[in-house]
Amino acid sequence: MWKEEFPKLENDDIRGMSQGKPGQSSGNRTLSWIWKACGIASDAPEGETVLNESLRIEWCKSRARAMRWVEEVQLLQEEMRRVAAYLLWHATWWDAQADRRAGLALAEVEGIRGYAKRQAAVRRDLHDTFLTKWGAVNGTF
Repeated sequence: MWKEEFPKLENDDIRGMSQGKPGQSSGNRTLSWIWKACGIASDAPEGETVLNESLRIEWCKSRARAMRWVEEVQLLQEEMRRVAAYLLWHATWWDAQADRRAGLALAEVEGIRGYAKRQAAVRRDLHDTFLTKWGAVNGTF
């Protein structure tokens, strides 16, 4: 029956094949039902061919977007891993700086040591905070 094949035409349904509903991003754009209905291209045989080709192009664009998103997630996960590793390395570096100075007065040595230990502690705190906030996202730190 035609009522099942052609639902009520709403204002949001009247849009081009490559346009989404108002407010939709290209990542979650939905194709209007008018482009998926059988026989809508034209009565000529080449009309369905043109429509099918347009649908294939839209599918390829959607697939390319999805693949870019997968790559972006992989890049972000690698960046998170590197930041965590860097923070640990930097904390260790500051620990090593605590005892590098020789020949200074006791007060200066204590000041330098305290500063270096504090910087190391700050980096470890940043590392722990980072893992707490982002560990659930990646889960592989």
